[in-house]
Amino acid sequence: CFVWCIADGWMGQPGSEAYGLPGLLLDPSVRTAAGAVAWTGLITTALNRFVETTSLGKVSSAEASVILATEPLWAALFAALWLSEDFGANDYIGGALIVLACLANTLKPSDFDRFLKEDDDQDNSSSTVDVGQAP
Repeated sequence: CFVWCIADGWMGQPGSEAYGLPGLLLDPSVRTAAGAVAWTGLITTALNRFVETTSLGKVSSAEASVILATEPLWAALFAALWLSEDFGANDYIGGALIVLACLANTLKPSDFDRFLKEDDDQDNSSSTVDVGQAP
């Protein structure tokens, strides 16, 4: 950002002193914006990353992937509850796909085998002909 400011000719111009770090916090006209930027950078980004990374290091990789994959679902839920956000069909379909992917991730291969064997048993029982009996 600093390189961009210099390349654009923004720094070094008269009045640009307020956009330096001390000036952002001392100039009353930009103090609110500087506070919002500091809050966003330090609390909602840096602290969030630190807590998330520390916490995810204490759970298994399967649990971590489910937690991270459902993050958009939690954001949508809180947006609906706090902001009265409305959702369309694409939102519901996307949420359902995320939930299905999480379920597929948590199932073991033996769980899939059980489902496949039940289907095979049903197919074999309907097509089996008793060869010992004459019609």
